[in-house]
Amino acid sequence: MAKNGSTKQNLDYSVVLVEYFSSNHIIDCIKSIYNQTKRPEKIVVVINGIDQIYKEKIIKEFPEVALIDPGDNLGYAKAANLGIANTPSPIVLTLNPDTILNEDVALLSCEYMASNEEVGSLGPQILESNGNIYPSARKEPSIMDSIGHAILGSFFPNNRFSKSYKNLDVKNDEIRETDWLSGAALFIRRDALDEIGGWDEDYFMYCEDIDLGNKLRNSMWKNVYFPNVQIMHVQGVSTSRTPIKLLLEHHKSLYTYSSKKYKNNFIMKILVFLFVSFRFPMAVVAHKFRLN
Repeated sequence: MAKNGSTKQNLDYSVVLVEYFSSNHIIDCIKSIYNQTKRPEKIVVVINGIDQIYKEKIIKEFPEVALIDPGDNLGYAKAANLGIANTPSPIVLTLNPDTILNEDVALLSCEYMASNEEVGSLGPQILESNGNIYPSARKEPSIMDSIGHAILGSFFPNNRFSKSYKNLDVKNDEIRETDWLSGAALFIRRDALDEIGGWDEDYFMYCEDIDLGNKLRNSMWKNVYFPNVQIMHVQGVSTSRTPIKLLLEHHKSLYTYSSKKYKNNFIMKILVFLFVSFRFPMAVVAHKFRLN
């Protein structure tokens, strides 16, 4: 029996892509969606930014794809909600446009969600372009893990705080519940999404997936890591255009998330603001360091 009392069913899905200058990656992504053994009911692309040549390619090569162009960069959460509102399916796959799906990703994921109706979100195993497994199933960070990861993560990625936060010591080949899942590729049950009010539009970019995972758990839905299927994610395609601006947005989102978490603790919110203000220039230096 499902969380809402429904019976087991075969669940159809739709795909929502939030596009921001991903160049030819979005073409490859859509091709991989059409190569699925279980095809989606609908594919929606919400355009936060696109080069005209690739918009024309989508229209020509994939006339069934619904394009929504609000004429401005809405940020991820607002664009995702707009796309989801224009889909009919009981499951929505929100997907970064710089991803490639193995052919059985949708079939096996939807079958699992149909058989496990308490699952609100399901995240496939994500592979980086070099074949390494990306740590997409993560913990709700403790205060100590948050501080340690924030200070050391950019320069010493294998520090114990980052390893704890990213669940790096947990097996990557077992289906398991987790606190939250990367929004790069996420199957979400519409009933669950409706119950929590969709993606939180207070986040322009970053941290909205942590927020989503927490709200689903608080509403007694499960977030499940599902390594039986894989996608490949070429990270940083869109963010490479304006890295410093997006670092700033990242830190704004960190503060937004913390403000919501500690909404009744004024002192903690002040401390978080001071810490985020301190960390931002560190992140800029770390970015420059990696480039060099």
